[in-house]
Amino acid sequence: MPDNRKLLDSLSNLRKAADKLNAALAIPNDRELVIEGTVQRFEVVVELLWKTLRRALKFEGVRIRPDTPRETMKEGFAIGWLHNEPIWQDLLDKRNTTSHEYLDEQFIEDNYEDIKTVTPEIIKVLELLESRYL
Repeated sequence: MPDNRKLLDSLSNLRKAADKLNAALAIPNDRELVIEGTVQRFEVVVELLWKTLRRALKFEGVRIRPDTPRETMKEGFAIGWLHNEPIWQDLLDKRNTTSHEYLDEQFIEDNYEDIKTVTPEIIKVLELLESRYL
């Protein structure tokens, strides 16, 4: 059986980042800095999520080709760890777009609302992985 130390480290980092994202979402979004900070935390969570999911899939013996976030998500659907595919495709699209349209104020505000919607889905996957590996 492969060593799961890196997977456990990834889960720990993802949990910390998800908790920070939830804390940011609990702050009233009446200031630009709060919204921008929340979007930044979201980007970190999405990055850690797909990498943690990739590690877990590889630990289970799943080969991901090519080794990309989108292919990792597809494999997560294939084995039943992810559900509601449109949300996850949207999540990856938002992650990619936020870094390119960072200064567009309306885009950031719209994304903030979407982040509030998708965060519970991220937490579900995190909890699934934690129940499997911790």
